[in-house]
Amino acid sequence: KESSVTGLSKATGLNKATVFRFLNTLVTIGYVIKNDETELYSLSLKFLRISSKRLSMYDIQKQMRPSLEKLSKECGETVHLVERNGAKVVYIDKFESDTNSVRMVSRIGMSLDIFTTAVGKAMLAHLSDGEIEELWNSHTHIKKTEHTISDLKAFLCEISEIRKFGYAVDNEENELEVRCVAIAIADAYGEYRYAVSVSAPKNRMDDETVKKAAERLLKLNQ
Repeated sequence: KESSVTGLSKATGLNKATVFRFLNTLVTIGYVIKNDETELYSLSLKFLRISSKRLSMYDIQKQMRPSLEKLSKECGETVHLVERNGAKVVYIDKFESDTNSVRMVSRIGMSLDIFTTAVGKAMLAHLSDGEIEELWNSHTHIKKTEHTISDLKAFLCEISEIRKFGYAVDNEENELEVRCVAIAIADAYGEYRYAVSVSAPKNRMDDETVKKAAERLLKLNQ
C-alpha cells in the first residue's frame, strides 16, 4: 500500500518535515520506494525481508511438510529440507522412513559445507559461475572424503551438469558410504535458499535409485 507524507504524518503524529526526512533516508538505503509520478511511498522487499525471514522459514516448513513426508514414504528413505546460510547448509526438517532400519546421522539444526553436499550444490547451481567462484575463494575447503571435489574447475563442471538435469548428487563427497540426490526450492521472492534431498546408504542408492528419486524430487517444483 502506498502512502503520502501527509498521511504518514497524521498516522505517526510527526510533523511533515520529519516524516519527509525519514522517508528520504529510507529511500536512499533501499527500504522504501518512492513513486515519482504520484509522490507516494511504499515499503520495498528489502524492508519486508527483515521481518519475514524467520516467518518465511516456518512457512516453507509448513508448506513442504506433507510433500516431504509423502516423498519419504515413496522412496523408503530419509528426506531432508535445508536452508542456505552463507557457505553452509542448515537442516531445518527431516523425515525418516519406517521401512529401513539404518538411520541417517543427520539432525535438525546440523550445519554442513555447502560445497560437499547435494543440497548445497543444487542451490549453488542457481548462482552465476562468478558468484560461485567468489564464494569458493573466500571459503576454507576441507576434503571430507576421497570423493570430495577440491578443484574449482571440476566443481563448476559439475554445476553445469546440475543446471542441465535440474538435480544434484552427492557421491560420498561429504560422508563415505552415503549418497544423496537433491533439488533447490525457491522461496516467496524467487531466491533458491532452500533444498530438498533424499539420502541413503550407498548400498541402497545405486544409479537407478538416484534417477527415480530425482524424478520424484523434480515433481516438487512442478
